[in-house]
Amino acid sequence: MPFDPRSIRRGIEAAPRKVVVYGPPKMGKSTLVSASPDSLLIPTEDRVKHIDCAKTEVVSSFAEIMSIFEYLKAGNSPYRTVIIDTLDWMEPMIHAYVCKQKGFTKGLIDDADKNVNFGRGLKYHAVEGWKIFLQNCDVLREEANMNIVLVAHSMVEKVSPPDLDSYDRYTMKLDKNAVAVVEEWADIIGFYNREIVIKKEDTGFGKKSGKALNVDGVRVLNVQASAPSWISGNSFDLPDFIVTVEDCPEIMRMILNSDADKTRKIKKEMLSNE
Repeated sequence: MPFDPRSIRRGIEAAPRKVVVYGPPKMGKSTLVSASPDSLLIPTEDRVKHIDCAKTEVVSSFAEIMSIFEYLKAGNSPYRTVIIDTLDWMEPMIHAYVCKQKGFTKGLIDDADKNVNFGRGLKYHAVEGWKIFLQNCDVLREEANMNIVLVAHSMVEKVSPPDLDSYDRYTMKLDKNAVAVVEEWADIIGFYNREIVIKKEDTGFGKKSGKALNVDGVRVLNVQASAPSWISGNSFDLPDFIVTVEDCPEIMRMILNSDADKTRKIKKEMLSNE
C-alpha cells in the first residue's frame, strides 16, 4: 500500500500515560499509586490488604495477568488505570511463561542448554517475554484508553561508564536486560525514596565521615532526570514531588493527566521555596 501523506499529523496528542514507580520497600509506593483515579490494582504479592482500593486477588501466573487484561480490553470496566504491583515479583512469572512456551525444562539459566547458556536465556528469551507483556500494556492503553502504572522495588548497582569513575546508583530490582526494556517503554520513571542529606562528622586525625540523615521523614518522588544516583525521568516536564498521604491523589492526577499550567505553577512554587 502506498504511503498516504494525509496521515501526517501535527501537534500534541493526548494519550494515557505509561508510568514506572520504584523504590525501597515499606516506602508507601502502593499507597501512592493506588490513589490514581479509577484504578484497578493487580497485586503479585500479598501485602496490599491494608490499602482501600479496587484490587484483584493476588496473581500467581502470567496467564492470570493476561486474563485480567482481556477483561479490561473489552472496554466495559469502570477502570481507567491499571496497576501492576510489583514487577520484581512478576518477573519469575514471565520466566515461567517463556520456558513453557519454548519448552525449556530447566529454566532460563542453564549452561548445559545451548539455547539459554552464557546469559542467552535472560538476554534474549526473557526480554522477549517482557516485550510481550509491555505490548499487551500498550494494547490496553490504545484500545481501552487506560493508563499503565508499574511498581517495582529498588536495588543498588555499580555503574562503570567508559569516560568516568565507577559509581553506585539505584535501579529497579530486575534483571538488567529487563530494566533496559522497561526503561525504554515508560513515559515517566519515578524513583520514590526518603529525602536524605549527608552530615559530615569529624572522626579525628583530620578525617571526616558521612552520616546519612532523613530530613524530617520527607519522602520524594523523583521524576526528573536530575541525578546520576538513580534512574528517573519524564517526557512532560513534570517536577519532582514531595509526597504526603493527603497529596497522593493530586500527585497521581498530575502524573497521569498533567495540566500544563498547574504543573508549571507548582514547579515555580517549589523552586521559589528552595
